[in-house]
Amino acid sequence: MTFLLDIHPVISFLIIAVVSVIISVSGLKLVRRKVNHESLRENHEVAGFIFNAFELIYAVLIAFVVFATWSSYDESEKNVEMEANKLSDMFLDANAFSDTLRYNIRSAITEYTKAVVDQEWPMMQKRDKVPQSVLESLRKVWAAYQKVDVKNINNPHMYDESLRQLNSMSEYRRLRWLASRKSTPNVIWLVLIAGALASVSYTFFFGTKHIKAQYVMTSVLTIINAYVLFLIFVLDHPFSGYNAISDEAFKTILVMFTHMMGS
Repeated sequence: MTFLLDIHPVISFLIIAVVSVIISVSGLKLVRRKVNHESLRENHEVAGFIFNAFELIYAVLIAFVVFATWSSYDESEKNVEMEANKLSDMFLDANAFSDTLRYNIRSAITEYTKAVVDQEWPMMQKRDKVPQSVLESLRKVWAAYQKVDVKNINNPHMYDESLRQLNSMSEYRRLRWLASRKSTPNVIWLVLIAGALASVSYTFFFGTKHIKAQYVMTSVLTIINAYVLFLIFVLDHPFSGYNAISDEAFKTILVMFTHMMGS
């Protein structure tokens, strides 16, 4: 199903709508062939009360999961921006050091940023392992700071501040990578899908004289359920597909780094 993430949202939503409606309408037709609408209407009063109670419970569950996944998606986007901001701060703060140290730090930061854009980001979209070359470029950033003899630098306070920025950057990086790997637990997906199937299937046991009207109502409910589940699926993959979090923050600072290194 992940292939739907790589398709334009309009097309993916259309595919989901068509498939889900075909399945639900087929189920409704099957039930109506076995039971006539007069028999089903006898249960409307009790069935309607139970259906309303079930939909209320399911709506609360759906709202909670959508809120949780959206919050996680939004937090992941902020972490990406914060990591890029920390890299930018470290790059600019290096101006307070000697020429050699400044060059070593800025070269390592530029190399790491380029590795994130060119190598790590595509791997994150596939939820694959971190490329070893990216880890090596990160190690070089740390090495550029760890090899410094603090006693011989002109601005030790700025060096301390740069180390704090480096630690923060590494933390945001870990959060970014963890966000690209984690997902909604399978047990929650099981409950969500089971609830959606029960919600749609329950409408099969209501009877209307005009079956076409019931087809329309069942289809609308099916589409809404399918769209909400797909929305959760999209938010659960913040770095994958058409709606993935962009690496624009890294690309922007990489342009600045490259320009300043060249000058």
